[in-house]
Order: sequence, then C-alpha cells, then structure tokens
Amino acid sequence: MVDEYKIFISSLSDSEAFLGFNKSEGETPYSIIGVPLDMSTSYRSGTALAPKAIRRASKSLELCSALNGVDVESIGVNDLGDISIVPGNLIETISKVELVMDNIFRKRNRMVFILGGEHTLTLATFKAYIKNHNKPCLVVFDAHTDLRSEYLGSIYNHATVIRRIWDEIKPRIIIIGARAVSREEEEFYRGISKQRDIEIFKIVGDTVDAKLMNTIENEISMCKAKYISIDIDVLDPSYAPGVQTPEPLGLSPYTLLSILNKIVNGNEYAVDVVEMTPLYDPSEVTAFISAKIIVELIAMMSEAIGLEVKRCW
Repeated sequence: MVDEYKIFISSLSDSEAFLGFNKSEGETPYSIIGVPLDMSTSYRSGTALAPKAIRRASKSLELCSALNGVDVESIGVNDLGDISIVPGNLIETISKVELVMDNIFRKRNRMVFILGGEHTLTLATFKAYIKNHNKPCLVVFDAHTDLRSEYLGSIYNHATVIRRIWDEIKPRIIIIGARAVSREEEEFYRGISKQRDIEIFKIVGDTVDAKLMNTIENEISMCKAKYISIDIDVLDPSYAPGVQTPEPLGLSPYTLLSILNKIVNGNEYAVDVVEMTPLYDPSEVTAFISAKIIVELIAMMSEAIGLEVKRCW
C-alpha cells in the first residue's frame, strides 16, 4: 500500500502545526515531525511533551531571521505530526520510528526537522537517514558524549545512543560542546581516537575562539552529507533550564547559532532537537529557544541551497 507508514503518524490541525500554519510539500522543502519518546530518561522525565511545547512556542515567534534577515514565514514548513510511540516498548518504538523516517527520507531533497523526545530517538532516525544518503557524518551538539556501553543495566537509552550508533553503523561522528564525560567514555574515545572516526570538541563555558571555530568548520567541511543532532542541554542551564539532564558551564544560544551558521552548507537533510523537558520549563524559555534554533536553521539552510527567499531587510 502506498504511504502505508503514515498510519503510524498522528496528524495535526494547521493551527497546531509548527509556526501555526501548514504548507504542502510542494510549497516548501522543509518537513517537521515529532517523536514524543520518553522511555529511558534517568533524571527528569517529560520529553514526550516537548514536540507540542516547541510547536506552541513557535507560533509566538517573529519569523524574520535575526542572523540573516530571511523571512521564514514566506518559506514555511510541512508539519507531518507525531510518530506514535509503542507504550512500554523502546525497541519496538525504535523500529517503528526507523520505518517511518526511512520512508520520509526517500523523498529526495526534503530537509527534515525532528522534534524530540529523548536522545535515544537519534539511533532510529540516523539509521533511516544513512539508508538514503551516502556516508553522512553525524554532527552532535551535546553537553554529554553519550558513549557509555550501558547505563543502569540498559544498552539502549539516552546515555548510550551515540555508542550504539557507533557500534551498529560506524559513521564519522563529530561531537561539539561536550563538557560532561565519564571515565568509561573517555577511555573508549582514547582507544579509537587514532582512527579519527569520532572527533570530540570539548567546550567548557561559552568560549569558542576563532581558532577553534575554524577547526570545527574545517573538520565538518569534509562531510559530503550531514545529520545534525542538537541535544538542547548543550546550552547552559541559565539559557535552557528545561532539559532532562542539565549540565553547567554550557554554550549560549548565540554561540550555538554562530557555530551552526559556519557549518551549514546545504548538505544537511535532517536535524533533530532533543531532550527538552517542558515540565521543568515553567517560563517556556527552553521551548522558545528550541523553536528559535529551528527558525534560524531554516533561514541558514535556505540561503545555503540557494532557495529564492523574501527578506525582511
């Protein structure tokens, strides 16, 4: 049956969609889909509520890009809704998410934003992505490296997701912003660092000088295709308090966007934003920052692919 995978997606009304309106696939190259996954959170749960919270916040944002003046309202997105989660079954959920995303990624030249949900979802979405793009790099912004072999007796969870991706796929992985690393993860990284298949740029505090920025940019420029995963806890908790596992001494939103503005070049066709936890975000600042990051990325990516856009200035 054509598009049978769509039975696993809960659709939204146009008013519930990201930005508060919905465009068809023919009108915009951007799709958005939610993955309300919250099964292995180990400190603060609630990530299942994030896709709705981020969408709600997005409707109150002005849509002229602060970084480059692109009018994102004129571009819009096609919001597909949320992938249904299998209650109590993480492995089956990962399989279902991979199936749905595989079908979405088969549609060439579509750029997809994935609203998490806990970071474990990236295992499913990246496995689907790599089936449809030739040897992509996985670029991860995260306070943690998520390279544990297991955590609390489980090998599939938010603290092991990048390790599972490495074990099962062996892609080129670039981690930016890590500042919370276990001894086990550090020993694993040192053991494979000579292969240069995983590169970690540890950043403590909001300190990214020109030399480090150039090094990151040069490293990522070698990627023919990219999947970008943004764990919102890469930001300092003072900017993004509503996350599952907050970690002090993080980046500011402006620094994160500055790095993204340097590395976005049109060969990224998927971005996920994960680990936002609305229950611990009473002021909604984390939801608004998450939505703003997506808006700015749409503007950056539109310029990078040469999309004809309207400008605010």
